[in-house]
Amino acid sequence: MGRIAGYFNTGKGIDSSAILSEMEKRGCYDALIYTKDEVLVSPSVSEVPDISSDGSMITFFDPAMTSSTPPSMIDLSSPVKDVITICDVDLYNREDLSDNYEKAVADAISNDADLLALFIHNLLKKAYNDKLNELEVLSFLDTSLRQLRGVYAFACKAYGKVYLGRDLIGVKPLWYDLSSGLAFASEKKFLENAGYMDVKELSPRQLLCYDLEENTIMVHGREFLSEPVEVGGSEDDVRDELLKLLIDAVSVRVPDEDFGVMFSAGIDSTILASICKDVAEAKGVSVTCYSVGLSGETSSPDVICAKRIAGELGFKLKVHEIDLGTVEEYLKVVVPLIEDASVPKTGVAMTMYAASVAAKKDGINVLFAGAGADELFAGYNRYKRSGNINLDCRKDILEMHEVNTYRDDTVASFTGITLRLPYLDEGFVEYSLSIPEKFKMCDGMNKVVLRRVGEELGLPEMITKRSKKAAQYGSRFDKALAKLSKKAGFSKKTDYINSFEGE
Repeated sequence: MGRIAGYFNTGKGIDSSAILSEMEKRGCYDALIYTKDEVLVSPSVSEVPDISSDGSMITFFDPAMTSSTPPSMIDLSSPVKDVITICDVDLYNREDLSDNYEKAVADAISNDADLLALFIHNLLKKAYNDKLNELEVLSFLDTSLRQLRGVYAFACKAYGKVYLGRDLIGVKPLWYDLSSGLAFASEKKFLENAGYMDVKELSPRQLLCYDLEENTIMVHGREFLSEPVEVGGSEDDVRDELLKLLIDAVSVRVPDEDFGVMFSAGIDSTILASICKDVAEAKGVSVTCYSVGLSGETSSPDVICAKRIAGELGFKLKVHEIDLGTVEEYLKVVVPLIEDASVPKTGVAMTMYAASVAAKKDGINVLFAGAGADELFAGYNRYKRSGNINLDCRKDILEMHEVNTYRDDTVASFTGITLRLPYLDEGFVEYSLSIPEKFKMCDGMNKVVLRRVGEELGLPEMITKRSKKAAQYGSRFDKALAKLSKKAGFSKKTDYINSFEGE
C-alpha cells in the first residue's frame, strides 16, 4: 500500500500529526517527503519530521515489499526540479510497460511506483516540450493513462501545476479539498483529521489540474462505459467469451508468490478460486482460499459450504472463525477505518478485515476477491424489479467507488494486503455490460451466464445453483452485531456501531 497526501497554497504545510496518527496504527512504513527544496526519506513513520513548508507531498511505503530503492527515487534527469509523482499503484502489465524504456532505465525500475512515476514524467515532459495547452495536456494524459493495466491513484507536481487522477473504476481512492489552496490524500480521514471540512472524493472519470500560481482548477472528464452496444451471439458464445476474458483478468493479476482468495463458496468466489488454482499451478505458486465466520456450536453457512466445496474441488482452505469478543475488537479497528457506520457496510468490512488478518498472518501479501460480479451480472434481488437491467448494472459499476471499493481497499491496505479484483478488469467490465440482459436474469434466476461459466469449469450444481447470501449473513457477522448490540444496551445495531467511531 502506498498512501499519499499533499498540500499546496493552504498555508498549513503538511499536518504530519494527523496523518501519522493514522499510519502508526498500520505497522512499519517508511515515509518519502518532497518539499519545495529537498527530498526526505524517513526509515519509520514515527521519525517523520514536522513539515512546515507549504507545497509538500508525502507517500508511505512498506520497505519489506520494495527493493532498497524507495518509490519515486530513481534518477529521472532532475525530477525534483521538473516532475514529481507520488502514487498508490498496483500494475499488472509492468513488464510490457518496461519494454518501452532502455534496458538500463528498465533495470532501475524496482517497483510499480517507480514505473508510474517514470511513465507520467515522460508524458508531461513531452507535453511541455510540445507546448500543449492545458486542455491538450489533460487529454493527452487521459489517453496515455489508458495504456496502464492496473489500479492507481496519483498526484504529480509538474511545471507549475498539480495533477490528480485515479483508475477509471476507482479501486484506488483519492480525496481532495479546495477550500484553501489544494489538499489531497488517499483517505478522507487524513484530511478531516487535519481540519479540512470540505473534502470531496475525486471522481475516477476526472483528471484534476491545479494551477499553483493562479490558484485555479481545471477538470477533464474521462469517457468510460458510454452507452454500450449489445453484443450478438448465443448464450454459449457469451459464456465462452466471458470465461476467456476472466481467465486473462486473473492471469495478469496472479503474482510471482503465494497468494490468497476470499472464499465464501458462492458462484463468484468459486469461479475465481478455480481459475486461480489452475493459473497458480501453471506458474508454480500456491493459492489458499480464506473463509471467515462467527464461531459457535455450528459453523456459519459460508464456512460449512466452503469446507465441502474445497474438499470436492481440491482447494487449499484456511478457515478463520472468531468469537464475539474478537468481533468487538475488530469493530474498534474497522468502524473508524471505513468512515461509515451503516450496518451492511460494517458487516462486509468485517468479513474483509477478518480474511485479510488471516491471510497476512500466513505471510500472504496479495488477496483476490469477487467484488463487481453482483453489479455486472444482476446479483442483487433489487435487479428483479429493474426495468432496464444493463442500465442499472452500468450505474452500479460507475458508483462502486462510492459504495464498495473505498471500504474494501481501505480495510485491506490497513492490514498490508494488496487487493486484486479480476471481475473489475476494465475489459471484462465493458464486455459484461454489453451482453443481453436475458443472459443475466431469467425466470427469477440471477447471474445466469456466470453460472454457465461455472458449469463450463466443472463446478458442482450445489454451487452453480446456490443463491446469493450477503457476506455479513453468510459469515454470521450480522448475527454477531445483533447479539453485541443487545448486550451493550443498544436497541439498534447502528447505534452500537456508532459507539466505535471515536475509537
